[in-house]
Amino acid sequence: MRKIVIAVAAAVIIAIPLYADPPTEAAHATQHPVNQSGVQGRITFTSVPGGLLVPGTATGLQPSFGRYVTLVYDIGSVPGEPNACEPTTPMPGMFVGTWAVDALGNGILLQLVPPAAIAPLSAIDTVSIRDTTINDGFGVQAVVACGEIAVHGGR
Repeated sequence: MRKIVIAVAAAVIIAIPLYADPPTEAAHATQHPVNQSGVQGRITFTSVPGGLLVPGTATGLQPSFGRYVTLVYDIGSVPGEPNACEPTTPMPGMFVGTWAVDALGNGILLQLVPPAAIAPLSAIDTVSIRDTTINDGFGVQAVVACGEIAVHGGR
């Protein structure tokens, strides 16, 4: 009897991950250069229990760790200049993380806040990459890339 229980438990442990739905990308944003930066990239938003995972990649950055940060912005923010990726109103959950950039200028976004700390997709329109060496990262002059968030299946 004990061997049967162990066998059934092992089968369940193996079968559940095989049939469970993995998290899928819920939205993405192509990052376009702002302020003639040459920075381009892609940031994705994956719904997970309790919030969002937000990975990203970019090119055209200066080699560094922590120089660049990513923020999300409220409904009404726009991806184009002159006010690219500026909030229409500050809100909780704007900060996502920082970038690690290799010697060739290729960066990966490191999410520094838990999924629940990021504003929900229903409350955000754009996402940016900001250079903290320009005006401490504040204002449109610090935005090096910006993109509109495309939600799969609509809002």
